[in-house]
Amino acid sequence: MDQEQLEAFQEELAKTFFFSILKDLSEIGETLSDFEVKVLIQKALSHSPNLQVEWGDMDRFGNSTLLVKYESNLLLIEASPLISAIRILWNEYKSKEN
Repeated sequence: MDQEQLEAFQEELAKTFFFSILKDLSEIGETLSDFEVKVLIQKALSHSPNLQVEWGDMDRFGNSTLLVKYESNLLLIEASPLISAIRILWNEYKSKEN
C-alpha cells in the first residue's frame, strides 16, 4: 500500500467512524456508560471490512485496550481517553437538553 492509498484509507475510516458514532448516538435517549461507548466504538470500526476489531482481554491488556488488525498488522489502542471524551460530551449534551 503506497502513501496515497494509506491516506485515502485513513480518511475513509475516520469518516465512517465519525458518522457511525453520530448516527448511533442520535438513537440514544439517555446518558452513556463506558461500556455502552465501547460498544459504539467497536461497532463503528467494524463497518470497515478491512479491519478486525475487538477489545483486548482485561487481564492481558487492561480495561480499555482495543485490538485492531489490518492486513498483517496489529494495532493496540488505549481507548480510555476516547471513551471518556465521548461519554462526557454526550452526557453533558443530554443534561443540557433536559
